[in-house]
Amino acid sequence: MPLGDRPIDDKADGVDDWGSALDCKPVPVLPQLVNPHITLSIDGLTAHLTGDGYDKVFPVGPGAIETDETNANFGESHSYPPIAGGRHEFEITPGSVQECKTWWSDPATGDKAPVFAGLPFLSWDGNYAMHGPIDGYTAPTGGHLRRGFVSHGCFRMEAADILEVYGRIKGVAHVPVHVQREAERRADGSIVDLASKGVGAACSADIDCNYAGGYCAQDAYAQHGFCSAHCTQYCTDHAGAPPTFCVADPASTTTGMCVPKAIAQDYECHNYDELTVHAATPRFNQPAVVADVCLPGSRGWVGDHCFADADCDSGTTCLGAAGAKPGICSMPCQKYCMDEPGEPDTFCAQVPALASGGQCLRQCTPSSNASECPTDMACGTAPRAGQTSVVKNVCLPKSATGGLQTH
Repeated sequence: MPLGDRPIDDKADGVDDWGSALDCKPVPVLPQLVNPHITLSIDGLTAHLTGDGYDKVFPVGPGAIETDETNANFGESHSYPPIAGGRHEFEITPGSVQECKTWWSDPATGDKAPVFAGLPFLSWDGNYAMHGPIDGYTAPTGGHLRRGFVSHGCFRMEAADILEVYGRIKGVAHVPVHVQREAERRADGSIVDLASKGVGAACSADIDCNYAGGYCAQDAYAQHGFCSAHCTQYCTDHAGAPPTFCVADPASTTTGMCVPKAIAQDYECHNYDELTVHAATPRFNQPAVVADVCLPGSRGWVGDHCFADADCDSGTTCLGAAGAKPGICSMPCQKYCMDEPGEPDTFCAQVPALASGGQCLRQCTPSSNASECPTDMACGTAPRAGQTSVVKNVCLPKSATGGLQTH
């Protein structure tokens, strides 16, 4: 991925003009948290800082998605390796912080550039850190963030945001950092996101989409809405977010609606809850112009919502759909299930309320409020088909959790 702007001046000696990149940015004086905690979500694109009554969500740019099929982490973000083995708890200490980091060395060429722009570098696991935005790093502000899958593995943040986070945790001996793949969820199942929404964000009412012309479009797959805006041909983009595109509203083909374009920054619409790639979609009122966009649909893997078998792929079929209520993609199993890159682990579960035999279901984590599950499902324990002594937490339709331990 590009590291950002690297302007060269026009002087005869060819000396690099680094602008403000070598200036240490002042850390603001803020009330410091005594017991801070940070949750980093890869797919949610969020850094969530809490503690002592403080609660704020910041936008981030985590690792780009690995697209090399020969790589062991194919389909995963470059921020994924530290949690690949199941470890999710890390920490920031005074010894893992650089208050004013500037230089970066290209491991391939040895070339140096001050891409970190004199901003704090908060390491939570070796070279994995929270730091500044990289893009436009010569600017006096420290640059600007592209919110999406854009980094080498660190969590990039707006310059003002990384300064605020550091200002609030500076000097704390141990700042716990929880890192997870899925979007963070609160205890009520709602997705943790920015107070200021953008096109594609999950919503429950028009008021949630708090930008000019924003409204909450319905998504039958997610069983909640996503933020959009009405359009006749073009849409207004949001700074740092993927560009938007005006398409025909599936619920009313005479009306246009704004949706995110599907580009590398929001790789295969991963950061949107139950929006999927719809390739070569025509622009509303200009059908000759097409783009890949993010619209409601099923990714088709175990645990994804579906209405028919056609929504499911990789050998899965739709289980339990009825009328306007979606089911989940699953497949019969005898004892074990296969997993897929970039998706939650699966489990061959015996749940008589779902089927007479074993069914592959998505595993979930109660301690993270079952972030792996769709919002209308519960996290319950179920025995393994063919080996009932082995029990795992799995995502279940709420109608199927009777008699099971739920969380």
